[in-house]
Amino acid sequence: MRLRRRTTTLALALASVAGLIAGATAVALADDPTEYVALGASFSAGAGIPPSAGGPSGCGRSTKNFPNLVADAEGFRLKDMSCGGAQTRHLTTSQTAGQPPQFDGLSSTTDLVTMQIGYNDGNVYSGSIADCSQTASGSSQLAPCEARTLGRYSAEIQVTAANIATAIAGIKSRAPSAKILVVGYPAVYPKQGNCPGRNPFSAGDTAFLDRLEVELNTMLKTQAQLANVDFVDTYGPSVGHDSCKSQSTRWVEPYTNPVAAIRLHPNAKGHQQVANAVRAALD
Repeated sequence: MRLRRRTTTLALALASVAGLIAGATAVALADDPTEYVALGASFSAGAGIPPSAGGPSGCGRSTKNFPNLVADAEGFRLKDMSCGGAQTRHLTTSQTAGQPPQFDGLSSTTDLVTMQIGYNDGNVYSGSIADCSQTASGSSQLAPCEARTLGRYSAEIQVTAANIATAIAGIKSRAPSAKILVVGYPAVYPKQGNCPGRNPFSAGDTAFLDRLEVELNTMLKTQAQLANVDFVDTYGPSVGHDSCKSQSTRWVEPYTNPVAAIRLHPNAKGHQQVANAVRAALD
């Protein structure tokens, strides 16, 4: 009986200590939330989605972009360094007044980093849109965009691969304890057909633009794997929700008459879906 009583007393004491430790840990965690740094360009910033987060001027950050949605849902402390128009060089150099190098947000206490960047390098995003656009009437007799651009954008994507590798290495050196997520780009264009009333591209050029985005995402995934960090696929889940779909279905706004987001960029529903993908990657 004495042994049983002593065992019971010891068990109660240990449970009490464990409870105190758990309580202290919970308080510490509440006082020291996960530090999350978001790196990227307009697809991360949520350009055109209300409400605006304010400055820096020209970055187009929204308080409803996917980094904010992730941070709000998970209770993270967010440093949103994303800025519209950013290229990988703007990770280490100032982009505009009030927008320091994005890597300035990183430190040894950073716990999580998302990086969605690369589409602007080599002018792939805006250049391909300009080169592939047809006339307003849709009656252009231009040769196919792929033939006219002579592989230039595919070559630029391959050049950007080295920039992404360098960027990941830079994050690791500045935030050695952080979990790194390389975030892919959602489907902007349909895989087949076109929507001349919404986007100024022929069916063939639309397919070419989609292939370029697939190439870009494949490159980003490859670089993430080579660096042993996680890649978040946002393209696959977004197929069927591209800029040619109806307002109720699309996650990306069209070129003509975009609603509550800038043209050919994710809308609020698109950012919610990217946030869901990022949160799933955390699990």
